[in-house]
Amino acid sequence: MIPLFRAAGMLALMVLGACSAEKHPLDRHLAQLRPVTVAALPDIGWPAGTALCPLGLYQSELSDPAPHADRVNAFLKQKQFLGDEGRWSLIVVKPLPAGDAGIEQLFFKRADYDVINDPQLIARDAETVPPGFALQTCVTVEQARVLVTREQRSHRKLIIFGTS
Repeated sequence: MIPLFRAAGMLALMVLGACSAEKHPLDRHLAQLRPVTVAALPDIGWPAGTALCPLGLYQSELSDPAPHADRVNAFLKQKQFLGDEGRWSLIVVKPLPAGDAGIEQLFFKRADYDVINDPQLIARDAETVPPGFALQTCVTVEQARVLVTREQRSHRKLIIFGTS
């Protein structure tokens, strides 16, 4: 009887492991892009007017002049969020009433690319930024583009959200 329970437990763990390994459609999309590319985001079903605000590694808040910064930073403070080395996140701000209603935070494991949104880091690390591409701390889904470039000192891809 015990071997049967042990086998059932192992099967359940394997199923849970397989489910947790499923990547978000955005993560799959970003992973397949090659440098140097400026690409639109796939349709993920977010309503028109939804703002996307990426937070890079170690980043725990948005800079003040960013659209929605007050709402997003209050949301992050309430969650006691602290950015770290192993993941980046995307704050999704749906066009709803004020406060944290309509704000969602998606987490992504650090993969073969890094998401950056600091102009100083971009100037220092990005190998190429094409003319006409503009970094945006928060960008609406309708206008959102991602720049995929390489880090100057390594072969890691850099993903930068903005418009073109």
